[in-house]
Amino acid sequence: MGKKKVMVIDDVELNRVILKEAFKNDYEVLEAENGALGLKKIKENQDEISAVFLDIIMPEMDGFAVLQELNISSLIQKIPVFLITTDATSAVIERAYDYGAVDVIPKPFNLMIIKRRVQNMIEYFEAKRQSDSDVVQIDQLLAMQRKDLNQAVGALIGQICESIESRSVGESEHVNRVRKMTRALTKEFALQHPEFGLKDDIIDAIANASVLHDVGKIFVREEILAKAGNLPPEEMAEIQVAPTYGAKLLNRVQGIPEPFYTFAKEICRSHMERWDGKGYPDGLKENQIPISAQLAGLAEAYDVLISTRVYKQAYSHEKAVQMILDGECGTFNPDLIECLKKAAAEFEKIILEK
Repeated sequence: MGKKKVMVIDDVELNRVILKEAFKNDYEVLEAENGALGLKKIKENQDEISAVFLDIIMPEMDGFAVLQELNISSLIQKIPVFLITTDATSAVIERAYDYGAVDVIPKPFNLMIIKRRVQNMIEYFEAKRQSDSDVVQIDQLLAMQRKDLNQAVGALIGQICESIESRSVGESEHVNRVRKMTRALTKEFALQHPEFGLKDDIIDAIANASVLHDVGKIFVREEILAKAGNLPPEEMAEIQVAPTYGAKLLNRVQGIPEPFYTFAKEICRSHMERWDGKGYPDGLKENQIPISAQLAGLAEAYDVLISTRVYKQAYSHEKAVQMILDGECGTFNPDLIECLKKAAAEFEKIILEK
């Protein structure tokens, strides 16, 4: 790797020569006699430039105009800029700092002081860049770890939930389909509503957590789960309280990673809530219902419709979608309904998979 670079932008050749002599042993010194040319060279060499010396009064583009462009491109945050001037008044200094310059160096130059001040600032910016890079790498690593861990935990708990589901529906693939449908619906919702910040690792966590939507059924008597036809009120009450028991069970479990854990508890307790407040167990309405539970709840409602159950025959994909749009499964978030329309083709692919 070659020398790091410093940039000297000054229309007076003597000033450029003085600064070049001062820094040539440690840096490759780039020169420009006006602001426009200097800005072009900064952008071309931005990853190698350690500092910029910038005069104020120059032809074509003055120093403050250059500072303004560096602010627009965010380069002012990455490269220390030293303003050099014969007019080191308080007004000039204040304006320079407002534009992001790190220091103002008066002319004529005191090279010993300049070199010390510049070197200190260069070292500070390099340390900051390294720190920022480390933070980005750590965030990326943690995101990868969360994704891998969420997938592993999701797969393990999915196997448990398949056993639970098979008690009531004889359809162990239900939770796997709900997971895939929740992912498809959440991806569409993330695309349509970026304000929620649902990045890929969060989408995966919500989808994997959806396998726990009916874990509360473990507390429901098997004869109720296997019963065809309408349930009497006391048995229906046992079904409706199951999400609460499931959430309480999850609250006692330790070692489940975040955000998977939070989404799992939200989905388990609230996936049967409905937008108009007529769901259960808590009668939540609209955005009182966690978005994770709204997404998984809509996916689960669709899959129940297209599945054969002891109390019903399976509906076709088209009929299931229309029943949801018509509110026959309770009301859902209108934004999610629009996403369902766009994701419906993907849902149909999922149910046709072997």
